[in-house]
Amino acid sequence: MKYCYIYTGYMPLGRHYRRAMTRTQPVQATAEADRPAASMGTSYARRDLYEERQTVEAGVGAFATAAIPSGTRIFCEESLVMMTEDATQIELYRAVASLEEGSRAAYWSLAASAKPGKDVSWIDALRQCCERDGESADSFNALVEACERAWSIFETNRFTCKASTSPTSLTTLGVFPAAARLNHSCAPNVFHRYNPLIQRLTVHALRDIAPGEELLTSYIDICHPTPARRSLLRHWGFKCNCTACTNPDVESDARRKKLGELFLRITNRERKRARSAGGWGPKDYEASIKLAMRTIRLLQKEGMAETDTLGVICLIGAQLASLAGGKWEEQAGEWARTAVAVDRKCVGEDSMEYLRAAEVLEATRPRPRL
Repeated sequence: MKYCYIYTGYMPLGRHYRRAMTRTQPVQATAEADRPAASMGTSYARRDLYEERQTVEAGVGAFATAAIPSGTRIFCEESLVMMTEDATQIELYRAVASLEEGSRAAYWSLAASAKPGKDVSWIDALRQCCERDGESADSFNALVEACERAWSIFETNRFTCKASTSPTSLTTLGVFPAAARLNHSCAPNVFHRYNPLIQRLTVHALRDIAPGEELLTSYIDICHPTPARRSLLRHWGFKCNCTACTNPDVESDARRKKLGELFLRITNRERKRARSAGGWGPKDYEASIKLAMRTIRLLQKEGMAETDTLGVICLIGAQLASLAGGKWEEQAGEWARTAVAVDRKCVGEDSMEYLRAAEVLEATRPRPRL
């Protein structure tokens, strides 16, 4: 899925890559205490709550071994490697080869189901490095295969990460070996998100999870009808067999399609509001607030009130209602409280999302009259 290692130095390929394979480093994912990690120094996977098992169709999966209450942080994991979206196969292989032994073994143990890319220009660059180092043809072929496998593992298991809190920062992709065992569902029971404040991927239970249930996250935005979701999931090379996909409901697909349209309308209106430099009037705010209301009702009707999407829309609605004032002030507080509760459950109190929601909630509190 995604990884959190930025390679900044140059390490020649060829004979030197073998030397890099001899270093040692412990794997970061270990069992931790019940409370969520509150600092960058803590990484864990709650091995007391789940175990890895082979599934019939989806490789190794993670299954609950105990009751997991809604909102529990199950993973708080540092990445093995982190790359920008334009990284090459050679850059990725260097990053993997430079890992210490334990972390490198964890990387190579992950599934590799992604097909090689059509662009093979990187092989010529690799050949030039190997020719300078006097590598044999057999050694070169083995190195190409290793690069291709490293890339396939990366594409199969990467998560999207924001490397910093800046909205303009580059999107990076990271691999997290414990969380990589989470299989996909369009009706997930856990939620994953990279937290740049603690530089960890966190995974929280979206609802109460019973022992024996598989922990399932969503690899994509699930606010799409079934055909669109299947198209998006082709990247991972499988056909989703979750309940939302195996028994597609016409009305459900229509609701999810409508949700996508509403999100787009809300986003466009928010951009328009930002450009207006305070020029919006009561009717403008009311139109956006009513869009937020429609979206929230549709999320609830579709059974998606347990996802972070509800928190996103409630936060936008709270900000709009607070700015509109008057009859909307009470609604602003209600939506802000919901956003805080959703973000606490989905991403934790050490996340940007929760801190922002708490800030908006504080702004909606009535001020004493002097």
